Amino acid sequence: MTQAPKPKKEAVQKDASSTAANSALSSSAAQALQGLLRTALPDLSVANLSAEQLSAALSAAHEVWGYGLRHVKHEIRLEDGGAVGLYADRARLGSASDSAEMLADAYSSMQALDEQGRSAWAVLPEGHRVTLEAGTRQIKVLVEDARDFETHWAELPSGLAQRTGRSGEDLWVEVFRAAPGRELVQDAAWEVVERIKDRALRRELQRRAEEKGILGALLGARGEGIEAAMKRSPSLHFTVNAAVTHTTERSFEAWRSIQKEAAAALEANQQAQVERLVALLGSPARGR
Repeated sequence: MTQAPKPKKEAVQKDASSTAANSALSSSAAQALQGLLRTALPDLSVANLSAEQLSAALSAAHEVWGYGLRHVKHEIRLEDGGAVGLYADRARLGSASDSAEMLADAYSSMQALDEQGRSAWAVLPEGHRVTLEAGTRQIKVLVEDARDFETHWAELPSGLAQRTGRSGEDLWVEVFRAAPGRELVQDAAWEVVERIKDRALRRELQRRAEEKGILGALLGARGEGIEAAMKRSPSLHFTVNAAVTHTTERSFEAWRSIQKEAAAALEANQQAQVERLVALLGSPARGR
């Protein structure tokens, strides 16, 4: 049983062209790419990774961002001049040095959403999708005996949705819950205010929130610098909306296990992203 795939960190044999391209990666491009990918893979370091490994990291990030583009081949190419190109099905979407907002808009333009805001794109080619029946009989047969398949979305508690499928020997579960950046920032702003120990300051910010909204009140207290930092932050535009777990086992128990792992991972990762925004917004008045 395995978690969502992550790029290998161990040293790998690189051919001469890959090594040359990686050495040409500019420090600013590397920093921008790492900032982008860390919205989904917080512990990732892009240092010394080949283009192939970076592409694997981008694919893994898409399993977390939840744009519904898992059917697309995601690729990172190290270009002349140290630039880092982001590609989808061989089409260039932009550069890692582009603003996070521009890149998010580029990926969003490729989406197709259903009425509940979930991806209408299938992961597998047409002809493999099934609608799950109530109970466990059907999913047990699919998991243990079926070849390639994919289910339509099904509702879960706590506002979650789930779909599952198999491609070759890879059995996966995807759990989704939309977490728009604006709502996350609002949640983080309230969290920052609630953690301020100075009661007078906390009450004043709560009063201002009634007039300007909580984010306006907090940004007004922090100044223009933090507002500019928020707009530049990839965390505002690339949020955690999904979790995908994988296994190669063909047992219902293994499937139930990765189902639980996916739901737990999404809960934990969405809370962690709120905490990262709290750290970015955190008031210098906190703790006074």
